Amino acid sequence: MTGPTRRLLPLLVTVTLLALTPGNAAADGSRATRPGVLRLQTVPPLAGVRVTVDGSTARSDRHGRIAVPVRNFLGLESRLDIPETTVAPDRRVIFDRFRGSPDAGVKRVVEVGLRTVRQVSWSFVERFGVPVPADRITELRLRSSTGEIHQMSGAELTRPRWVAESRTQQGPRGLASKQLYYVVDSVVVDGTSVVNRGAQRFVPWETQAWVIQLLFFKVSFAATDMLFSRQAAEGVALTRADGRVERLRFGVDGSVLVPDLPRGTYEVKPLGGGVSFARPVSISRDQQVMLSVISPLDLALVVLGLLTVAVGLILVGRPHLARALLRPAVRIRAVPLRLGRPGRSRRRPTPTPAARTPDVPVPAGEAPEAPVPADAPVRAGQPSEAPVPAVPAARDATGPLPGGPAVETSRQGSPVGRHGAVVAVAALLGLLSPIPVADPGARAATAAPPAATPATAPADGPAVASAAGSGAGAPVGGAAAVPVLAYYYIWFNPSSWNRAKTDYPLVGRYSSDDTEIMRRHVRMAKAAGIHGFLVSWKRTPQLDARLATLVEVSRQEDFKLGIVYQGLDFAREPLPFETVRADLDHFADRYADEPVFGIFDKPVVVWTGSEKFTAEQIDATVGQARRRLLVLGNAKNVDAVAATRVALDGQAYYWSSADPLKEKADRKLAAMSEAVKRTGGLWIAPVAPGFDARMLGGRRDVDRRDGETLRASFAAARGSSPDALGVISWNEFSENTHIEPSRQYGETYLDVLADLLGRSVDHDVLMDSHATSDERPWGLPAWAALVATAAVGALLPLWLVYRRRRARSAVTPPTQRGAAPQVDPVDL
Repeated sequence: MTGPTRRLLPLLVTVTLLALTPGNAAADGSRATRPGVLRLQTVPPLAGVRVTVDGSTARSDRHGRIAVPVRNFLGLESRLDIPETTVAPDRRVIFDRFRGSPDAGVKRVVEVGLRTVRQVSWSFVERFGVPVPADRITELRLRSSTGEIHQMSGAELTRPRWVAESRTQQGPRGLASKQLYYVVDSVVVDGTSVVNRGAQRFVPWETQAWVIQLLFFKVSFAATDMLFSRQAAEGVALTRADGRVERLRFGVDGSVLVPDLPRGTYEVKPLGGGVSFARPVSISRDQQVMLSVISPLDLALVVLGLLTVAVGLILVGRPHLARALLRPAVRIRAVPLRLGRPGRSRRRPTPTPAARTPDVPVPAGEAPEAPVPADAPVRAGQPSEAPVPAVPAARDATGPLPGGPAVETSRQGSPVGRHGAVVAVAALLGLLSPIPVADPGARAATAAPPAATPATAPADGPAVASAAGSGAGAPVGGAAAVPVLAYYYIWFNPSSWNRAKTDYPLVGRYSSDDTEIMRRHVRMAKAAGIHGFLVSWKRTPQLDARLATLVEVSRQEDFKLGIVYQGLDFAREPLPFETVRADLDHFADRYADEPVFGIFDKPVVVWTGSEKFTAEQIDATVGQARRRLLVLGNAKNVDAVAATRVALDGQAYYWSSADPLKEKADRKLAAMSEAVKRTGGLWIAPVAPGFDARMLGGRRDVDRRDGETLRASFAAARGSSPDALGVISWNEFSENTHIEPSRQYGETYLDVLADLLGRSVDHDVLMDSHATSDERPWGLPAWAALVATAAVGALLPLWLVYRRRRARSAVTPPTQRGAAPQVDPVDL
């Protein structure tokens, strides 16, 4: 083909197409004016959809196809009628839109978009499937995925309701039907909502009979004497959230059980038995609530304590009364006195020289007389002599007063003016000494003995803080106790449970914003012997708020936390170094001194994705943060450990997919532990119950084997001499590594772990709602608080009396302190 011909070829093709196009358009135009068959396709494909045009009516088949004759294909949109149709007893369809113009039906099938409406009904059950009558429900509130709100009350709660089931939207390949879903916002019973907001989700396309689970709990109430722990009161007055007061009488065992109390906060007050006060009680689980009553005997003891303080104050302010009460015994020697004859004047006997005060001379012309023995005979004509008891004279530091009687005294001690204060202080200390608060109704969540303190790390490694206060137990088999930590995720929203899940929590499809859910998780973990959570976190406003809430809960529950910093984005690519550095600095600024993060000597942070960087890059990123934090990597083999050991404080291997019964997991963990500890690093060994990530597109599946996988994994991890055990995981439901009690497994895997840690969890016995730890609380109960208040009020008068006495002592001459008036012996 020559050059000119090649240049003319595109022009010839264009002319040919232009020549043919008017002819095709004319052909289509001629067909549009003639009678024909209009073909439609419903979206979604449903049978029974009715279409009327030009007096002809047709219905769709089971594939949603419709064929209806028409006079022509001009202006069909105004002639075509698709009325609302009931295609099933519980389903209606409503015309929504066409794809394009119906006039195009002359040459193709026209898509018809439909909105569907479904009739649904609901019933209510409590946690164990027991039906709850609808007349107990005050209000039900549902919210659709499009934001539509359905709020029902009264008779509406028992009638079926029509709700939007699906709608159509324009997609890249035509119309598409989108199914709607509904979540339960609230179910109000007795003035309080008994569901977790958004946790229960229903799809009308799939289910028309909805079963809504309500949070009712078994709660036992009892009351005891505040001091003596004996049964008190006749019952309780229970004030519900709607203000209604219910009086419940105790049975013969001194308690009353409410088997179906709605979740919420109540005010409870004992009835009778003495003085009592109403207190709020938060009900979020099966529990036993113990109340205290100040009985008359308690009041008597308090009054006695107050009287003791008052008497002490009096004795301090009136020292002569204290001397009178505490004056020691006095030994008296009789001194004979000469008695004159009757009618003659009596003369005062002269004191012997030994009895005189040294600085008082004997009067001139008067010779000292020797005392006459008491048993000397009396001769006639001489004055009779008889022993006369001497009057004791007050002493000071210098001896008898001048002119005092001839008396010899021997005191057993010296009365001190401060004795009254000593008595008062001793009585006060006796009353206010720390006393364990009696809680006879609260039973221990575990039957195991108190936990052992976790072993400390080697001398060249990070120090391990004591975890005995967390209530976790020691591993069985005599192995050294180390902290047991569980990986914990705070990323759950109500919609999270709709993706890649085959199992769900036993407590319901919760949100990580729920403080009570966090508290329940912490308490369940502690009961099983877990010391703390390794919390998955990176810096976002939502995760920051959730972490702050978990920190507060853990502080109240005496529980420990660490951090797993998510250093990878959604595509599993590492975050920029600047982001990692800023996030860890932010965390250190806020939590470096927080005791909740005191598992080790500094807060521990596991950096996910650190294995993708060199040691130099890691040091440049976290070198500054390591001054306040323990930054661990998550290396997956010995080579990765060796490559980064100088830049990190240790390793926490997240090996969730290991099969310890088929693979040599124990050897690999031992080798990694040796590599980490070669330079004094911290080693957190992984423990996992099983693994299944096929819902996420993976192929790996490790069977749980009814707990045998967890036991083997625990043995392999413990055999690697770890500084801590990292249980994978508490609530990773997408990879099915969770040990949190769930619908599929129940409490099985929490019980297996508890057994490995030497604990026995009683899931039917839960702590009192106001308790904040597994330990019995110590401190001052209410009665002692009353005494303490009175004692504090008495401190000011005590201080004033003390100051007054000090001032008086400062201005009184020493010779006058304690001096008694001079008393002459009585002449007989």
